[in-house]
Amino acid sequence: MPDTTFMSSPEAARLALNEAQLVQNTALGSVLIWLCVRAYTDAADRGCPLPLCFLVLPVLFHHATREAAETTAKASPLSKFVEKFEANRQDLLALHPRMLALRPLTLRSLQLASHRGLLAIDFATADVRPARLSPLPTRLQPERLRKMIRGAERLGGWFAPHPISNIAAALRVQF
Repeated sequence: MPDTTFMSSPEAARLALNEAQLVQNTALGSVLIWLCVRAYTDAADRGCPLPLCFLVLPVLFHHATREAAETTAKASPLSKFVEKFEANRQDLLALHPRMLALRPLTLRSLQLASHRGLLAIDFATADVRPARLSPLPTRLQPERLRKMIRGAERLGGWFAPHPISNIAAALRVQF
């Protein structure tokens, strides 16, 4: 006879989210990508190349890379962020496999951000621009997510001065 307790029901399985699922969700991903794209376009005055959007979640949803983004000054170049991994190269080298693993979540996040009017994607040029330009009000920034929010903005600023090939080489990823 099958077990029919509450915890074994299909509904309970869907409701019992682990911490990673609570943080790594489509809505949060769409906001983080939007913040990164917004910072990129503010700094570069051009659209953000779509492949760069696939780096946001792998950096910010991983403790070591998120911490490196948080502790690197906003005005620092991308190379200062990369230098943080001198002692633990594996954290930087693991970015590419994480990027591939989080690709479905990134795509869903991009879709949601586009559908909800945060981002506009130019399919002819593969550039992404923020459709909503006003900043995220502080009251809508939960305290425990502020590090990720700052990290997303920093990534956009660090990516802006570089061609995509230099970013890929520095972060050891392939698009």
